[in-house]
Amino acid sequence: MKAMIVQENAGFMIESLVASLKKADFETAVVPPVLEKAGPEQFDSDAVLIYIGEYIQNSHKLLEKLRDHTAEEEKPLCVIGYENDMSLVEEVIPSNYIAHKFIRPFDVKELAKIVAKLAALEKSPKGIKRKILLVDDDTTFLKTVLRFLGEMYEVTAVRSGEHAIKYLSSNTPDLILLDYDMPVMSGAQTLEKLRKKPETANIPVVFLTGVSDRESVINVMKMKPYGYVLKNSGRDELLMAVKGFFLAQRWKNVK
Repeated sequence: MKAMIVQENAGFMIESLVASLKKADFETAVVPPVLEKAGPEQFDSDAVLIYIGEYIQNSHKLLEKLRDHTAEEEKPLCVIGYENDMSLVEEVIPSNYIAHKFIRPFDVKELAKIVAKLAALEKSPKGIKRKILLVDDDTTFLKTVLRFLGEMYEVTAVRSGEHAIKYLSSNTPDLILLDYDMPVMSGAQTLEKLRKKPETANIPVVFLTGVSDRESVINVMKMKPYGYVLKNSGRDELLMAVKGFFLAQRWKNVK
């Protein structure tokens, strides 16, 4: 397998990482944080490790490239650094795109084991789209989201909680995008009903909400969904949120 470490300056710690990864059967390339110096052979790596340094704030283009490439190829992207520096990377790479965060100080042997497990995970079958149930009473919004997500996912749209429950009686999507504020049966009430049924209790739900003030977000998260997405999000933001959810599901059980 191949690994890529992004770091500005080589040193003892980088040498230790390379040695440990070699024992885990990785051929490792240490790449400067400059997009032009990361060639096709580096992007062909089975795992990417970003070692946080002062360079981070000036390397957003490279981080964006790594984010998009590893997400598309379902390859693990790991971050190494102090806990209070993680936010520097998360300005560009959302937390759920990160397969594992290695907080300094860390055990290099344990790191190599975890990276090997992540890289060995079986990838999703090509040509098979993940299934999403979209629930919202706004027809215009449904059409917009169908246009945003339809190319990458198999999306079924319904206009109420009642219709969602009926659909779920004979179908099991990989994810439900559920409007929080709907008439008759709200998103919270719909989720409560789904949680009471064994066949739907474990289907992941992400709330769609049109409000972003702190109190509203707290209310949305009281039901403990897998997350929430603002309804005024653009195409790229929505795609990133959905992709991030599936990536987080992929990495969550590797320790």
